[in-house]
Amino acid sequence: MRSSPVSAWANSMERLQYVDSHAHIMAEEFQEDFEAVLQRADEAGLYSIMIITLSHEETMKALAFAKRDPKKYLVAAGIFPEDVKDVTEEDWRIFTETAADPGVACIGEIGLDYYWEKDPEVRALQREFFIRQIELAKQLNKPFLVHSRDAIQDTFDIMKEHHGHGLMHCFAGTKEMAREFVKLGYYIALGGALTFKNARHSVEVCADIDENYLLTETDCPYMAPVPYRGKRNEPSYIPCIVRKMAEVRGVSEAYMADVIFRNWQRFLEGTK
Repeated sequence: MRSSPVSAWANSMERLQYVDSHAHIMAEEFQEDFEAVLQRADEAGLYSIMIITLSHEETMKALAFAKRDPKKYLVAAGIFPEDVKDVTEEDWRIFTETAADPGVACIGEIGLDYYWEKDPEVRALQREFFIRQIELAKQLNKPFLVHSRDAIQDTFDIMKEHHGHGLMHCFAGTKEMAREFVKLGYYIALGGALTFKNARHSVEVCADIDENYLLTETDCPYMAPVPYRGKRNEPSYIPCIVRKMAEVRGVSEAYMADVIFRNWQRFLEGTK
């Protein structure tokens, strides 16, 4: 057990507050029971949910919804790497205008995905748009959220050269690579995969890196944690991930929830 004291906030009788730094709740998978999903999130103690949007229409929908509770529901807008080959300069103009909206808290998810894409020219285009969006985030003084699949070295090289304020979403790399991102000041978000039996890398990352750079996410509707694995994921499952983090790091769930809560505040404020 770590000797660090639990903060007065987490040690109080108040219910723990949780953070979902990456949730696709505008997706069609939530249309039929959207309000019930939100109710379960409230009951589970979700303090903040970052709504990830990957199209102009989805962003507009999320911005309208987030007015319900702007402190709780935050909106991120980004051009996903698999979509870059279809983006016109007019699309880019509209995106930059949308990204500048005060209601857009973060740029994302952006990054590289080489898993399906083998064409060198399209991969190069992914890198171009990744850089363009990082630079846009810096111009707008907003954090960015990074997707990286089968492209970790290129992702790191770009984030090192075009340094900004961001997080690695659904990090699946090694603890050694996680350390390198943290050295640059980037946060590491872990999700349901941390709870899987074969999650060696995620567990090692969780145990190894500076706790001040850890964040939680669902990536819902994907990657539901144990004991919900195989079902649709949703924000109310975040406590499962926090409990696993606490177990791995040898701390209480209250302590871990408080660490994540404070990390999230620093991330959104753009401070280290």
